[in-house]
Amino acid sequence: MVDKNEKSLEEQIVERYRAVVAQHYPEQLSAWPVLSGYDSKIGSYQGWLVVILNHTGNPVMRSFSGIGDLPQNLLGVAQLDVASKEKARSRLNRHFNLRPTDAIVFIDPAGSINDELGHMLKKHEFAMGLTPMKIFLSHKGADKPLIREYKKTLEIIGFDPWLDEDAMHAGLELERELLKGFADSCAAVFFVTTNYKDENFLASEVDYAIQEKRKKGDKFSIITLVFHEPSEKAKVPDLLTRYVWKEPSGQLEGLREILKALPVQTGQVYWRP
Repeated sequence: MVDKNEKSLEEQIVERYRAVVAQHYPEQLSAWPVLSGYDSKIGSYQGWLVVILNHTGNPVMRSFSGIGDLPQNLLGVAQLDVASKEKARSRLNRHFNLRPTDAIVFIDPAGSINDELGHMLKKHEFAMGLTPMKIFLSHKGADKPLIREYKKTLEIIGFDPWLDEDAMHAGLELERELLKGFADSCAAVFFVTTNYKDENFLASEVDYAIQEKRKKGDKFSIITLVFHEPSEKAKVPDLLTRYVWKEPSGQLEGLREILKALPVQTGQVYWRP
């Protein structure tokens, strides 16, 4: 909750946010977005307060401006609530040309900002390079042409897919590099075809993915795409059946299933520079 005291509204928010960041990254407080300096704008919409924090990196100089009652056509939602906040946030990000180091904080009429602090943390983890954007692509060698096409498309979107032929160089120890590939990733996608057999290194990859899921929780996704042949059914390894498991009708649907299941959100769409 925020309240009326000797500190300004934005100071209270940043103070609360500092405590959240300190729990996770105490050694980075002095360089963390917003915490290391910010300017602020405050407006309102239907009883909600809307606070925009522009990261400056300058802890001494600070500016404040009021932006008044925000119009509905700016936020793009008829009513601001938990379900519509992200659409409104997206519209404000574009309108004010905000960067990953900035933040928007919605304060509901009751004064609660708990969910907003978590949203700020996730956004700034990404800005600080702490959110893994690699996606581990597990497959059988015979399916390599298919996997290369997925890799190219994911790269265009902004991800850094982990593919063995690119990541594994001569002289590297295979098990160690596989483990590192999973540790650096936010998801593992298993391409199960009639060629896929849960054995040897493929079996290890299933084990490593489950290990990462237990370690990272909702910050790591296990995604299984199953592609059948007309005359033969592909079999999903037993250990993967408890996770996201889809049978896309084509490659475009397969890509959609990957993007929907990822624990990270793709970036805002802007005009090319």
